[in-house]
Parts: sequence; C-alpha cells; structure tokens
Amino acid sequence: MKASAVTAKTVLTFGLLLWIGCCAVSGAENLRLRQGLSYDSDTDKGFPIIADKIDDVALEPGKASYIFFGAAGDLNTSRQAKRVVDLYKRYKANNIKFIVIDVDHASAEGKRLIKSYYQGYIPAQVLLDKTGQTHWSHTGEVAPGELSAKVEKVI
Repeated sequence: MKASAVTAKTVLTFGLLLWIGCCAVSGAENLRLRQGLSYDSDTDKGFPIIADKIDDVALEPGKASYIFFGAAGDLNTSRQAKRVVDLYKRYKANNIKFIVIDVDHASAEGKRLIKSYYQGYIPAQVLLDKTGQTHWSHTGEVAPGELSAKVEKVI
C-alpha cells in the first residue's frame, strides 16, 4: 500500500510540475510606470516602463506575445506605455507574454527582436499569435479599446 501511495504522489507532483512548465507564461512581470513621467513633453526620466524580468524577451512557442518597442524621453512612448501597463494589468492572467524593449538599450535577444519586428518608429507594438506569426503590428499610439480587441483575438 505504501509503495502505491508514494507512486501516486510522485505522479501527481510530476504532472503538476509539467503543467506549470508548459502553461505558465513568463516575460516581463509586474509592469508599472516610472515615477515622474511627462505626458505632454519629451523629457528623459528613463524608460517609461519598469518591471520584474524585463530582460526576458525570448519568444515561447505555443504562447501569444505582445511586444512593445519604445525609448526613453519620447512623449508618444510615455503615453503608449501607460496603455501597455493597463493592458498588462487586464490580461496578465491570460496565456500571453508581455515583452518590453527599450530600443536604445536592448539585450542581444532584444536586438534580434528589433531586427525581426521593429519598423523604425516608436512607439511600436507587435502581437504574435500562439504559432509565432504576426497577427498585428502598429507604429504610433493605439487606443486602449483597439489594443484589447487585438489581444482578445490571440489569447
């Protein structure tokens, strides 16, 4: 009896770990706006979004990804950053990875995403579906309702 109980417990534990590994979405977490941002002038207080795991920019097969490209000191980036943080708060529990890239200070992996998806203008957003295909791409500011509608289609 004891051996079968241990085996069942081991199987359940392994199954839970497997589920967590395949279904948990990482990426930037706890997105928030940098204090002191201006929404009416170009002032450089640093990149407008701060987050835990902001350097996790690797695409993950089987998961939708929302990629935000911006730069410090850009009025449009700061305004769109507020919308991105609101979008994150709304969808963070869903199966979507949020990737935030400062185009002026990107990691090596971030530079690969810049080369693949960035169109040269900030702010820029790219939404990839679960297969890694571009579902939507836009440069400039985007209304919150439009962002939500696009995300709803890929989650």
